[in-house]
Amino acid sequence: MFCPKCGKELKDGSKFCKYCGTKIKPKKTAVSNNNNAVKTTDDNEKTKKIIIGILIAVIVILSIVFIGFSTNLFNGNNNGNGNILNQAPSSSAESAPQSSISLNSFPVSEAPALAQAIKNSGGNFPVQFGSLSLTKPQCLYILTKSIYEIGNGNPSATISVGNPSYAAHPSGSDRSQSIAQSNYIDMSRRFSAWIESHGSVPNYIGIYNSGVPDVSPSRMLDISVDILIQYKNTNSLPSSINI
Repeated sequence: MFCPKCGKELKDGSKFCKYCGTKIKPKKTAVSNNNNAVKTTDDNEKTKKIIIGILIAVIVILSIVFIGFSTNLFNGNNNGNGNILNQAPSSSAESAPQSSISLNSFPVSEAPALAQAIKNSGGNFPVQFGSLSLTKPQCLYILTKSIYEIGNGNPSATISVGNPSYAAHPSGSDRSQSIAQSNYIDMSRRFSAWIESHGSVPNYIGIYNSGVPDVSPSRMLDISVDILIQYKNTNSLPSSINI
């Protein structure tokens, strides 16, 4: 270091110039710079912590939103109770077939759900129902036999389905008309009885009304589906069915 007045070289840390007696003031530049460096480092650490905290908060919020939408937490159909576990099961769960159904013992009580499955399939066969893959003839037999059993007060009956073939020469006119309950129950009896006796779907089914054309197997399927879906929704067979 040097004396600021006379310029003589002095020992570092000298308080007075030994040549001219001038008081030497200590330099603070290095300390000040060091303090500024420490302060800058502290500010940077605080900034990093703030940014990290914001990122964590954003991630938590996004996670809550994602979970809410994926579990229908924000769905307006939760009846306002805010508890998903208390919500009613969906219609698909209500119509799920019993795990115990089989071709040897098909419950009549499952026929309405099968009718809905056929409706949902758009008429494409085979129809997957539980563990069963059902052909059109099998579905025709199950539905017509079930309508007959329900109409005779046996909704808890079971059916041995078998593997009938489709009609060899399906025919019949499908003109619009109304069929009374007693008539379509009898049609279902005759249709399913024919399958039981011959191992195949009949070519047509008569309505027994004078001047009314016979019904084709495909239209009989449509009739049976509509009857059993109405039965599923009202727990009673309709008084008549329009085709």
